[in-house]
Order: sequence, then C-alpha cells, then structure tokens
Amino acid sequence: MKIILVATDSKTKSVVFVSDTGQVFSLKETVRLIYSKSLEGVYIVRGRYGEYIRSTPNNALEDNLDTLSVSGRDIILYTNQTKHAVSTPPISTYLEHYLASLAEGKPFIVPIGQKKVLVADIKSKFISHISLIITAAKEFDVDRYLLGAILIDEIARLHPFEEILDLLGLKILGRNVSVGAAQVKLETANSLIKKGLYNPNPDDKELPFSGTLSNKNREHLYQYVIQPKHNIRFAAAFIRSLIEVWATHIDITKRPEIIATLYSIGYGDPKVNPVASKAGAQIIEEFYPLAKKWLTDI
Repeated sequence: MKIILVATDSKTKSVVFVSDTGQVFSLKETVRLIYSKSLEGVYIVRGRYGEYIRSTPNNALEDNLDTLSVSGRDIILYTNQTKHAVSTPPISTYLEHYLASLAEGKPFIVPIGQKKVLVADIKSKFISHISLIITAAKEFDVDRYLLGAILIDEIARLHPFEEILDLLGLKILGRNVSVGAAQVKLETANSLIKKGLYNPNPDDKELPFSGTLSNKNREHLYQYVIQPKHNIRFAAAFIRSLIEVWATHIDITKRPEIIATLYSIGYGDPKVNPVASKAGAQIIEEFYPLAKKWLTDI
C-alpha cells in the first residue's frame, strides 16, 4: 500500500494521508501502519515535538511526500471551484484513483467543473437531512426543492474529499473556508447572525463577532455551523437574505437559477437582468427535479 495524497493543515503540517487503495488515515493511524510495515516508501522520524513521516531516500520524485502534498484549503477551493481553485497533481492523481473505484454501470451525476459521483452515494447523504431541509425551508419561507437542489450540488462537490476534510476539521479554518453539508462560509454565518436572520444559540453572548474573524472566533463558530441542524438553517437563511437584498431590483424567487448561482458566489451586484452561471443552471435543470423526487418519496 502506498500513499498517493497528503493533506496539510493551515500550519503546513501533514495530518491526513490517502492510500492507493482509497483509504483515508489520520497521522496517528498512518504512523501505526508504518510501524506494522503496511505502507511502502515511508518511514518515521522522531523529533523534539513528536513523530514525523518522511519519504524513503530512494523514492522517485513523484512518490515524494512533498510532491504528494496539498493544503486542505486548496482542496476546499477546488471543490467550490472558486477563482483561486487549481487542480494540483496530487488532487488529479487522487481523483484518478477515486474514479477508478466507482462501480461501472451505476447512475451518476457530474457537477459543473467536477468529477462524476454516484447518485446512490449522494442520495444516501441527502435523505439523512430531509427533515431538516423541510423544516428550514418552512422557517425561512424558501422553496424546499431549491434548498434541496443546492444541497445536492454541495454534497456532490464535496463527496470525493469528504473523509479527508472531516479529518482535517478545525485544522484548516481560515478566511472563507466552507463548512458542513451545505458548505456554509463562517463569514456568511456570522453576517447572518448580525442581520438577525438566524442565531444558533441566542444565549451565547459571544455571538455575533464584530470585525474580522480571528482563529478563536472561527473555532467558536465552527462548533455551531458544522452541526447539520444549524448548517442547513444557515443555508436557508442565506437564501432568504439573497432574496431580500435583490428585491429592490428583481424578485429572484421567480428566477431560482439566479439564487442557485448566487449561493456559491455571494450577493453579487443586484441588477434587473442577471445571468445564471452554468452551475446555477444545472442546479435547477438537473438537481431540482432530483430534490423534488427525493423529498416527495419519504
């Protein structure tokens, strides 16, 4: 078994390791595997502050851990397809292994700019949130099928990297990092609390935070936003906020593809004749019918 990808935290420490069998391991688990001689091409170095993993000296350049490393932030940027997103060689190699592991002949979906994922895998994640989707949509007076469609898109984009990002957790908190099934940005969550649209804990006197979020602020917010019951409500609250901000120019409830577009890029510049992105169009044309079916078949 060989390592094909190493994910680093915000301090560039290697904390998650992915093998060529598709398994995802923490640093502690990887150290144990090396001691049991289950991993090739790596060894343990004992330093002043603990144990570190290094490539064996005779490794080819492409098998060197530095070559295989990618930051958790870069993974998130890639899944969100931001303007700073880039598919690094380690991400490309990992995705090749991921795609090869998918069962052939099974229905799949391909989010714009991403690789295919099996419909069954996305449905399994989606249906675990059905009651929350229905409740949140009702609380914030938004289209439940639209909220569901956006969630399908976010789950599908995240799915190939979900285990990796789950292990990284708090270790990659930084500006504009997205959290949870609905990929809610911590800055967005804090602004929604400020606007009075949704507060996960009114008794928490630290919320909302003023000014630029510090790492301590992010860690505090993360504990709320990562929980599905809050994550999906924040998503619904953001949709409601988009509708209200744009109301002076256009009723975007009649243009759901615009809401789907804005969900990932932010409020944008309200105008009378907005144009949807390819991803926004796909959410309405492809994922909206799926959400309607899955939310109806309960």
